[in-house]
Amino acid sequence: MPAAGEAAVYDERRRSVTLAIDIVGLRYQYAAADVEALRGVDFSLTEGEFVAVVGANGSGKSTLARLLGGLDKATTARRAVVCGHDLLTESGRWGARRAVGVLFQNPENQIVGENVEEDLAFGLENLAWPPERIRARVDEMVAAFGLSELRHREPHLLSGGQKQRTALAGVLAIPRQVLVLDEPTAMLDPAGREEVLQAVEREHAAGLAIVYVTQEMDEVLRADRVVGLETGRVLFDGPPRDLFADTGLVERLSLGLPPAGELAVRLAQLGLSLRPLPLTLDELVSALEERVAGRGA
Repeated sequence: MPAAGEAAVYDERRRSVTLAIDIVGLRYQYAAADVEALRGVDFSLTEGEFVAVVGANGSGKSTLARLLGGLDKATTARRAVVCGHDLLTESGRWGARRAVGVLFQNPENQIVGENVEEDLAFGLENLAWPPERIRARVDEMVAAFGLSELRHREPHLLSGGQKQRTALAGVLAIPRQVLVLDEPTAMLDPAGREEVLQAVEREHAAGLAIVYVTQEMDEVLRADRVVGLETGRVLFDGPPRDLFADTGLVERLSLGLPPAGELAVRLAQLGLSLRPLPLTLDELVSALEERVAGRGA
């Protein structure tokens, strides 16, 4: 966890900005389950923030994602406000569904149009947008997500990355305040994964608040903040580097380190210790170059 002084500064900065999500004491239990999937979760997201959510299978990540998008009803909470909508009411959940876009790991479950262009228009048609506005918005999203050459292509002819970009563009065709992604790169090859990550980062840079559920630790480093869940409870909430600096906590959450960090740990076991622990490939290369330069001096 962050040092006390650092945590105080961090909390003060967060209080000075507007919360897009303000959740306190959130609980959820599936009908056939013996225990709660979420057990008193506190979760917040400021406008424009990028928060990663991590944890082992069964920790409650996907359940939290669905609740934030208004797709399920919480069992109870002391406070559950998303983009000004109260998730404890039916009307609030409907409002959250409009304000929050949710993207899951399998794009085929979210693409409904016969081709890319029709899929992007689907949500707008359901909202009864005028045809000219729909055409303009579809053109805008096609250009933004690099789908111009694919706009008339049928979904089954798209690559994995193209399908997920299409699904993401369809979610965001309706203007959103928050984007929730539940392991959006889990089913993609490296090229498709990078396509989606670049699209998400572009949307974040444009001001969209992001909640990003992932089991890929190098993706966590892209976030401003990371929330670690263990059996339905928040075990960590702070900067990604503070999480990875606590090896005991990383092990308890069943996470591991980003690939560069894992390699650095292996090098340390072989007698080549690098401090501070590099977490990205660039950091690893720089640390090795410094060691080589130091030996040559």
